[in-house]
Amino acid sequence: MKIKIYSCLLIVINLISCQQSEERVFKIESGNLKIIDSVQIDDSGFSFSSVWNTKIYNDTLLGFGDGSFSSINIFHTKTGDFLMTFESDSIESFIIPKKSYSNFAVNGDNFFLLNHLLSKVYVFTLNKEFIRTVDLKFEKELFKAQFDTFFEFYDNQFFVSTEYSGGTIKETFSYSPLLTIINSNGEFKYKVGNYPKPYTEGNLVLSANENKIIKDGKIYILNVAGVPILKEYLLNGDLDGVYKLESEHHDPEIGYYTNDPFSAPLTDQFNGLASDQNSSEKIFYATYSSFDTRDREYGLGTYKWMLMKIDLENMTIKEKELAGSWHLNELRKLIPQVKGDTVSILIREKDENLYLKRLIFD
Repeated sequence: MKIKIYSCLLIVINLISCQQSEERVFKIESGNLKIIDSVQIDDSGFSFSSVWNTKIYNDTLLGFGDGSFSSINIFHTKTGDFLMTFESDSIESFIIPKKSYSNFAVNGDNFFLLNHLLSKVYVFTLNKEFIRTVDLKFEKELFKAQFDTFFEFYDNQFFVSTEYSGGTIKETFSYSPLLTIINSNGEFKYKVGNYPKPYTEGNLVLSANENKIIKDGKIYILNVAGVPILKEYLLNGDLDGVYKLESEHHDPEIGYYTNDPFSAPLTDQFNGLASDQNSSEKIFYATYSSFDTRDREYGLGTYKWMLMKIDLENMTIKEKELAGSWHLNELRKLIPQVKGDTVSILIREKDENLYLKRLIFD
């Protein structure tokens, strides 16, 4: 009986905690944005019109998947020099399939290459020496890894964005967990989160998947569209905090379509989440696309790529424009790894060169 009472009390306390974090209101403050460094990335041997899952590891390795889904390309963050590529033609220690590579992880000296189509992870050293293959097992047979996905090897476990592959887009939103946690041998452990209910209330196509990072032993997920809500989860999948974000530039209205996705009203969408994952400070950065109007014909010319700084401890938010309408169809990515108070973005500028830029937003 005592055990039952204690369990009930824990549930009530958790519910109150979540409600309190949601009810606290953010204060919007002004902020200053300063570019402190800009490194040109030597992509002369490539033609990157789009990249996937841009990340920095070990402070020096900038990596991302290319638009062909055939390789992960690594550059030096300090010089911009090309270092290596992980693809079937360049790996001699083990034969891997040609396609379906858009994400990776680095942990110590190990490189984890995700094949999202086969739900396999090929593990190598950074010198491309083969170590092992891991078959990822999800909760259900029709679940699989997403290509535009969160993928990390943390706490000796794989964290993989997951999608239901057996139906329509609306069914994918209805049935997919946001994240699956799988042990180092590939066995399913937990699932985390669900898509917001408004995603299933009309025909909707999003430009990105929900934004996710792991920080200080917790998982943080920020939705792409609708009212922006940052959710905090424990590593076992339990919800531990909910924060409704405020904005002066983000419109939460979702633009559903009737027949043609390209005729849908424009929708402001969050497309990046970052933090210093080695710090316990609850400071986050997010990027989002903003339009002055929902009308496509006029609204596309009003595009702005915005940066938001979120301080959960002081409950403050700052916002600043990073780029304007010229960048609407150009490469631009917020990198999840923040170092101290230095944020990094990857962006193609008007000289058609690709740059890794570091900035401070205070």
